[in-house]
Amino acid sequence: MRSRRQAIVVAAIIVALAVAVVALAQLNRSDADVATGSIAVTRSGEVLRTFSMEEIEALPATTSKKTIRSASHADETGEFTGTRLADVLREADPAWSDSASAVITRAADGFVSSLDADEVAEGDGVLLVYAKDGDPLGSAKDGGTGPFRIIILADPFGNRCTRWVNEIEIR
Repeated sequence: MRSRRQAIVVAAIIVALAVAVVALAQLNRSDADVATGSIAVTRSGEVLRTFSMEEIEALPATTSKKTIRSASHADETGEFTGTRLADVLREADPAWSDSASAVITRAADGFVSSLDADEVAEGDGVLLVYAKDGDPLGSAKDGGTGPFRIIILADPFGNRCTRWVNEIEIR
């Protein structure tokens, strides 16, 4: 009788955790209405600007070699081409960094990552990329990691290298 009661308690805990995970995933989803192949920059729930692929590619480009280590899939090495995330944010709001404390990246699949605003504002370390080894990143439907992806050059692991990015929130 005791083991049956323990099994019921464990099952209830698992169900509660599953419900919590689903609820958090829904809360983290982007509210911005973004067309595929575009990316929105938001602040306080307001879309400051939506960029097309062509507009992002028109910004100063940089290419960096990076190996992304992952516990869930094979390591990924490539030459990633994109633009500094700070440049994208500056195009949306020239004074973005004056009051920002964080930059939140949201992906089409609900994944969310947080970056310190100073980390984004400094240097060339945080990129919004659109190509790897000279080829477009491709969409999730095509098995790709784009059309946009965040790459953090100083991070050896990929936990903040957000794939399928469709919103960047300034906080």
